[in-house]
Amino acid sequence: MEWRAIIAFHFTRAKVHEITQLRLLLEPLENLGNVYADSGYLSTENCWAIKEKGGTPFIRPKCTSVGRRKGNPYIEWNPYYAMMDRYRKDPAAWMRQYHQRSNIEAVFSALKRRLGGGVASIKRGVQQIEIALKIIIYNLMVLARKRIGDEYF
Repeated sequence: MEWRAIIAFHFTRAKVHEITQLRLLLEPLENLGNVYADSGYLSTENCWAIKEKGGTPFIRPKCTSVGRRKGNPYIEWNPYYAMMDRYRKDPAAWMRQYHQRSNIEAVFSALKRRLGGGVASIKRGVQQIEIALKIIIYNLMVLARKRIGDEYF
């Protein structure tokens, strides 16, 4: 997270839920470490996808999330149950760790502040190109800042 660059993105139709897209976003990545996501990505399948890529899921539980129920054997290797148990044992410590997600929101905010939050194009395909170019330009700005310092940005 040191660079705060956008390393994966994906376009979907308007009615496609984000919960179905995490595996695709993780596809080009390896050795993830901690993965922070909002509750829109919360599912057992997504926790498995993160674990398969060498990561530890930190997906904010919903108020209706139950994790493992009493009487069910604890399946230590199940990343969803492990995440929920860590959350239940010490919610304050878990939330302090999860707060790293604010770095992700900072990237989105910086992108929108520097390059605009809207698109000028009307056609969907051209909108996607416009957004992809904004992401590329943002990443180049991050790289330039890393190489030559903050004096020009």
